[in-house]
Amino acid sequence: MDIVESIGKVLIVGLIFGAGLPALFAFGLRFHAEGASETNADGTVSQGNPALRGLAYVIFAIVALIILTALLWITRQTIYYYTDIKIFPFGYK
Repeated sequence: MDIVESIGKVLIVGLIFGAGLPALFAFGLRFHAEGASETNADGTVSQGNPALRGLAYVIFAIVALIILTALLWITRQTIYYYTDIKIFPFGYK
């Protein structure tokens, strides 16, 4: 039963990061596009929604933080081996 449980965990994490993270980034792009300023045909500029642009930047920061954390998690053993710095307080052999 441990194998089935492990497969289920990997499947869930794969769905979250494999489909969820790009979807979150796509929402950020959509919010950024909706909040952007536009130039009309007569040359006037219509102001976009700054709240949507701000939300887009928050989403981009979350995506970047998740990617950075994942890279540090993957390389934690190597960083610890060469620098004796424990980035995460757990998961060391």
